[in-house]
Amino acid sequence: MEYALERLRVQCAELLAATGLVKADAVTLTDPKPNIPADLAFPCFQAARAAGINNPAEFAAKLAGAVQIPADALIGKVEAAGPFVNISVNPSNFTTDVLSEVLKLGEDYGKGDSGAGQTLTIDFSSPNIARKMHVGHLRSTVIGNSIRKILKFLGYNVIADNHLGDWGTQFGSLLAAHDLWGWSEKINENPIEELVEIYARFHKASEEDPKLRDLARDWFRRLEEGDVKARELWKWMVDITLLEFAKTYARLGVTFDLQHGESFYEPMLDEVVKEAQDKGVAKVEPSGAISVGFDEKLPSYLLRKQDGATLYQTRDIATCIYRWREYQPDRNIYVVGQEQKLHFQQVFETVRLMGYTEIAERSVHIPFGKITDAQGQRFSMRRGTAIFLDEVLDEALERARAVIAEKIAEGKTDLTADEQEYASQIISVGAVIFNDLYQDPGRDIRFDWDKMLAFDGNSAPYIQYTHARCCSILRKAGETPQNADYKILASSEEQAVVKQLARFPQVVKRAGLEFLPALIAEWTYGLAREFARFYHEIPVLEAASPELRAARLGLVAAVATNLRNGLALLGIKAPERM
Repeated sequence: MEYALERLRVQCAELLAATGLVKADAVTLTDPKPNIPADLAFPCFQAARAAGINNPAEFAAKLAGAVQIPADALIGKVEAAGPFVNISVNPSNFTTDVLSEVLKLGEDYGKGDSGAGQTLTIDFSSPNIARKMHVGHLRSTVIGNSIRKILKFLGYNVIADNHLGDWGTQFGSLLAAHDLWGWSEKINENPIEELVEIYARFHKASEEDPKLRDLARDWFRRLEEGDVKARELWKWMVDITLLEFAKTYARLGVTFDLQHGESFYEPMLDEVVKEAQDKGVAKVEPSGAISVGFDEKLPSYLLRKQDGATLYQTRDIATCIYRWREYQPDRNIYVVGQEQKLHFQQVFETVRLMGYTEIAERSVHIPFGKITDAQGQRFSMRRGTAIFLDEVLDEALERARAVIAEKIAEGKTDLTADEQEYASQIISVGAVIFNDLYQDPGRDIRFDWDKMLAFDGNSAPYIQYTHARCCSILRKAGETPQNADYKILASSEEQAVVKQLARFPQVVKRAGLEFLPALIAEWTYGLAREFARFYHEIPVLEAASPELRAARLGLVAAVATNLRNGLALLGIKAPERM
């Protein structure tokens, strides 16, 4: 679908081309320079050269003077400024188009069809079994979930997979630890907490007694070979952990289409290793281990250890090949921390060398920085320094409850008890999600309770409150006028809101292309900020005329719709009352 801002660009190219001085396909529009009162700009350097005019400012003046603007155009004014032709919208026509579009399409405003007919697989969250989710899992979970929502909004068929860490040598340590210390009533009462505790205890003990590492290797060997006791205990660990994960995902509003853990691919690993050897990609080392080398392009790595155990790369290669055979995705996306950059380079290159060129070229790693402690150190489950994700959500919930209780005490809201709890739940989760998504994903984030759970400024609660305010205005009005005369919304505050609304489809499209939810977080906050300025300066319910009141109520309704849409793409709910 072509939205108002896209139609504006098309009209600009057509009107400039109609002068005969420049071809439509040569018109590349940019944002005007700062402090220039215009909406689009056309740099004339190349067009002037093509026309044989040495002075681009002279060409710009000639071009601007030749433009004929129809009365019904979205363009209102064309002016030359040095070597640029600056273009301003016709506020009456543009405002009518934008608001009519938003109110007609509602939750579909901003949707695109660029992904029609294309399938994407996206791998995100991927916590480890027998451990609680900690703040380190937050980034992959919320970034991946938002990217998934954005891509679906753009028309892609998106298959979300939670690639659970339910296999690997660490399970040898867990099984050994459980065999030594896990047979107690405590593990039945709080299984995950107890497993985390005995795992940390085993890791510490194995540093002092290396024989424990041999015991762990033996347990993992038994698991791989199908030992009944090892498999039953492992299955119990998987099942109880998935129950805990389901509760956390429900709080965050995150769902998946698949939850294929690493163990799902375990039956395929022998075939993968053999195929890599048969194709000359992998070789047997003197030690008996099987390795993959890249002729100095990348560091070599082990595909299989000398004791027969497989590694992360082996399982990810199997995953990549499986997804290609099963889904033939146009993109195979991994939302995983930037410390895994080399890992995915090795995996994708190995898959390519094995002959799966298409899936190798279609696979992409979307990296992000880690969440560290106040000293910049990474949280560690083994060292017992991790902050669990449920702890963050619980703390956020208590803070949200306190904020709402304070507003009730001040007489600023009249929520019922049920409404208070509902608002607290979605405000707290929104605060945690937005704090992550609005930041540059490539940078590390130092864990800070106050910043993560902020309820003012550039935060989800601020945006949610703006949405609730819009809903309150509409409730008080008792109506959402249809077919109002939006041409009369001419103030600078009203126009700023309209132009921000118009940018939404473009922002969504760019966020999908760049896999960057931060763009939508920034835009949504920008809309809330522009609305606050408008509402502070411009009366709505007490407007000077019924016509103006109706038009401004339409603007308020459009803002509410788009705040809701923007937050939804971030995985955040928008309350109607706060």
